Amino acid sequence: MLDAFKHWFSRRAGLPGERALADWAHALGHHFKRSRDADGFIVEAHDGSWRLEWGPSQRRYIQGQELRLRAPLTGGAGLQMLLLTRGLLDLLEKQVFEQYTQELQTRIDLATPDEMRWLVLHPKLPAAELHALRGHYGGVGQPLEALASWVSGPLGTALAEWAARSSSSGPLLFIVQRERLTLRTALPRPDTQPIAELLRLFEVARREAQRVAAQWHVPGMEDPAASLWPHSADGPDTPVGPVR
Repeated sequence: MLDAFKHWFSRRAGLPGERALADWAHALGHHFKRSRDADGFIVEAHDGSWRLEWGPSQRRYIQGQELRLRAPLTGGAGLQMLLLTRGLLDLLEKQVFEQYTQELQTRIDLATPDEMRWLVLHPKLPAAELHALRGHYGGVGQPLEALASWVSGPLGTALAEWAARSSSSGPLLFIVQRERLTLRTALPRPDTQPIAELLRLFEVARREAQRVAAQWHVPGMEDPAASLWPHSADGPDTPVGPVR
């Protein structure tokens, strides 16, 4: 009864900073709405090119609330690229190793997200290819040359600048799969300024991912994890689509 009342009250009261966020989105021509269960919100780009979500984390390695950004890519079928902060990379490697050794078997359970499985299945980008990101980020991918091309140039510069000025040492992850780019990061409060900054960073990653997608096509390539482990059930991604 008390929980039901708290949920009803939260729906009536709104989220902290909701009005400012809605005004920011509408000023740019985007669509803003609260999520169905009222514990987060969704912003859709005016042209449908990306979708932003803030709410409870869909991944166990992000505690509390998270920000998710997703955008479709044209082309690049078969590309599988993962770029993440060094601390998160170390954490996921430790977790996947412990999970494997504890189970003493060659499969990882349904709760294992793709980004963890890729750490086992895909080659790691050499530190020399990370340039200014060395020590701050790591990555795995297939083909590795496509990943190296993605992190070079504008994206590498933008991430290096982000690392230098950001006061947050929390997890930040970019993943390209199934012709889509996704960003995940911890964000306890939905304040407009960090969301706007993350969106600008995501836009650079999206442009560079589209550039790579136009250059690389891996016909017939499937996730090798599919033949070894079931598909992840840890927070399925929401398709990019219009807000209704």
